[in-house]
Formats: sequence, C-alpha cells, structure tokens
Amino acid sequence: MYNPQKLHPISYVSGLIKVIKQNIFPFIIFIVFNSWDFDFTNIRNYISPAIFLLIFLVTFIHQFLEVYVTRYWIEDEQFIVTSGWLNKKRKELNINRIQSLDTTQGLVDQMVGGVSLQIKTPSDGIELATISKKQSDLIDQTIREHQLQLKDTDNEAIINHERSEIDNQHTQYNHKTTSEALKNETMIYKMSWRSLLLMAMTSGAIGVALATVSPILGVFQHLISWEDWTSKLWNWIHSVLFIVLFIIIVVLVISYIIGTVITINRYYNYTVTQQDSQLKIKYGLLNVKNITVPTNRLQAVLEKQSFIRKLFGYTSIHFIITSDLEISSNEDVSDDGKIMILPFIKRKEAYQIINTLVPEMQFNNIKSDMPWRGYHRHFLIPSIILIIMACFGTYYWSAWSMVIAILIIGLMALHAYIYIRAAGLNFKNNEIALREVSTFSFKTYYFKTNKIIGMETTQHHFLERAQLENITFLIAKGALFEVMQLKFMDENKVNQYIKGYLRGDYNE
Repeated sequence: MYNPQKLHPISYVSGLIKVIKQNIFPFIIFIVFNSWDFDFTNIRNYISPAIFLLIFLVTFIHQFLEVYVTRYWIEDEQFIVTSGWLNKKRKELNINRIQSLDTTQGLVDQMVGGVSLQIKTPSDGIELATISKKQSDLIDQTIREHQLQLKDTDNEAIINHERSEIDNQHTQYNHKTTSEALKNETMIYKMSWRSLLLMAMTSGAIGVALATVSPILGVFQHLISWEDWTSKLWNWIHSVLFIVLFIIIVVLVISYIIGTVITINRYYNYTVTQQDSQLKIKYGLLNVKNITVPTNRLQAVLEKQSFIRKLFGYTSIHFIITSDLEISSNEDVSDDGKIMILPFIKRKEAYQIINTLVPEMQFNNIKSDMPWRGYHRHFLIPSIILIIMACFGTYYWSAWSMVIAILIIGLMALHAYIYIRAAGLNFKNNEIALREVSTFSFKTYYFKTNKIIGMETTQHHFLERAQLENITFLIAKGALFEVMQLKFMDENKVNQYIKGYLRGDYNE
C-alpha cells in the first residue's frame, strides 16, 4: 500500500459497461427510427452510424485512459489518489479523519474478486471504481492500524506528560492490543431467511416492481405487437369489465412477485457487526454492499413502521448521521446521511439492540395528545377541492366521479384519525421523541436537544383562533438536514416545549 497501486483490470470492463449505459437510449432510438427504411446501397446513410460509433469509441477510450492512469497509495499519514490523463488530479485524505470505508460488489465484481470502494471523511471523499477485494481489505486494515496508532500516540503523549512510568506500561499494552482491536468484531444482528421473506412480502413490493419494470416496458412497447399477441385472448373474453379486472389482477400479481424477488436480492444476508465505535453492515446477493457507520456522528435514531408491519409487530431502525460531504455517486450506500441499521425485526427486540448501541438515549414513549379540534383541518381543504372536481366530473362524465371523491375523502378522514391517535411528542430530560404519521407509515424520531440546529413554529389566523400551532425541528443529516414536523398541536403545549428548550431543563 505504500507504493502506487493500479485499479483492478475489471475496471476496464466496468468502464465499457458505463459507456454502454450512457449510450444505450440514443442507440435504441437510432435503431427504432432508422432500421425500417435504411438503404444499405446509399453511402450517405452510413454517416449517422459512423458518427454514433465515433462518439462511442472516443468515450470508451477516455474511460480506458482514466482507469489506466489512476494510482492510489499511502504516504505520510495521507491516503493519496492521482487520476486524469488530460487534467492531472491529485487528492489527499488525512487518514486520521477517515470515518468510513464503504464497498459495493456487483455480480461481475463478485466473479472476478473486485469491489468499488468509497473512502469518506467529514468533508471530502474518494471513490475507486474497481479494485481487488484483497486490496480493499488491505486498505481497510492499514487505515485502521494507522488510526489506532495515532490514537495510542496521543494517549501516550498525555500520560507521558503526567507519569512516565505508567506511560511505558501503557505503551507496551497498546502495541499488544492494536492488532487484537482490529479483530474484535461483535455480531449484533443477522436477518434470518424467514424474516427476509416476510420483509419482502410487506415492503411495498408492487411499487418496487412497477418502478423497476415500467422504464423497460416503456422502451420496448413499440417493438412488441401487443394486438397480435392478445387477439385470441380477447376473442374468448367479451366483458370489458372482466378484461380490465383480469389485466389489473395479473399486473398486480406479477408485480408483487417481481418486487418480492427484488427485495430479497437487495437485502439478502443482511448482517450487522460492531467494531469499536463503528458498525459494519453487509447485505445483497447480486450486488453486495458493505457500509461503515461511524456512531460517534449519530444525530438521531429513526424508527420507520408501515401500517401493515405495525399489525404484525415488526419495525425498522435507521441512524441519521452527519457529514459535510455531499455524495454524487450512484453507488453510494449511505443514502446521504440516513442509514438503515435494522431492516426488519420485532419491535421489542429492536429496542433491546439499539439500547446497547446507543446507551446515552432513553427512547421515551410518545404521548399521543394531539387535540381533536385539529382533526378536520387535515382533510377539509382537499375535500372541498375534490367535491368541486367531482361536480364537474358528474356533469361531463358520470356520477361515479362523486363516488370516487367520497371514497378518497373517507380515506383522508381515516388517515386524519390515525394521525390524531398516533402522532405526538415527548420532551423529557433533554431528549425529544417525536412521531410523524405519513401516508402509509409511522416515523418516530429520537434525538437530544443539543442536536437541534433549528426550531420553527407557524400559525395563521384561523389556527390562532383555534389555539393551534405547527412546530418544526431541524437536525443535521448528511450534508443537509432532516425536517420533522407536527401539525395542529395545542398552542400552550408548543409554548411549553419552546420555553423548556430555551431553558435547557424541560421535564414532563
């Protein structure tokens, strides 16, 4: 690692795949619009393909040279990367400030033993497109050894200033335990196959599948002769209603199956281990991801629980961490500051685990004391707009417009009822527990008051008359911030929370 290292040879293949992805849609459009009337005898028709091929070759050569000239090594407590064949670039990261090393290993990378590596500090980062798995492990081990040695050196300097004899004993002990500390890894959580299957079946699999498959169908819909393929089927089915129901059911079933398979592939073998002050997360079947979570940068703990999972007593836990680095890579695995720690687990078991991971947090219960005088405000204005639209729909189309509008209003009223009964806030011992109710799930945040970077209250004339107020909290998340809001709270309660926060001694 102390001599300049090259990227893995598979980086050239990855570069080729990247170039193909960049040009796949122009290529498909070119084929669709030019293949039907292409005259092979006219030499002018070859001009456009030649230009397209030239652009492809230039892009690939540029990518090839970028991979060829990239080098990385460690020198004088700095991790150094040089790149660029036209414009030379050199980036250095101080090893002591490196907070995480994340890797992504696609199917091709798994076959050849390569990984994509991201090294992050609080204010900067480096991404190595593809290196060998062995080199990635070596980088991780070398950086951690340097960090432990630097930490030991600082401790030795402090102790040496006070007591030189104890310093010598401490130095010998630290050198013995440096290598042992690197191997000290504790298993926190491993998802079973049964839990993975239940998670996939309750994770909005239909939406996942539709989001994944719809762009593909959109590209090929003009190339498939749907009328010829379905003509015999329509001869057997004479009811338009039955045709519509049949299509909807088939699409939903297929989407659900595909979405379940996608989720299983994504979170396969989900494992969480703890090493010193860091969590190591590994998951994925065809695309294996390794995430490092620096718990010393924790800003808040987030529990996300869908309505369906709440019925079965399951939940998921996320950590919100801060960083000055704004990620732009498609392979980033930290979701810009919000990292999933426990994806699918019984709620009681989840809190047993996070109580050990974050012992300074109390995780107080939420007090659901939202006032009922704010109930109708969640759906009143949307309901008026829907009724007006339904009146126009009834006049120009059918009375079914009004039925659909009433159904939607009923769902909004039900959601408002859930909001009143479940949302709330608990402010105790300088720690806030806040639960939001979104469209399909609950979000419960736990954070200390010293993590708050902003607090805002809003109130218009009608809310003032009803003695209601909205309150918003901001905490750091990634390079930006996380917004948490409760609507239509009791005005007196909000004022108590603000005064308690400003005094710094609020207790309920």
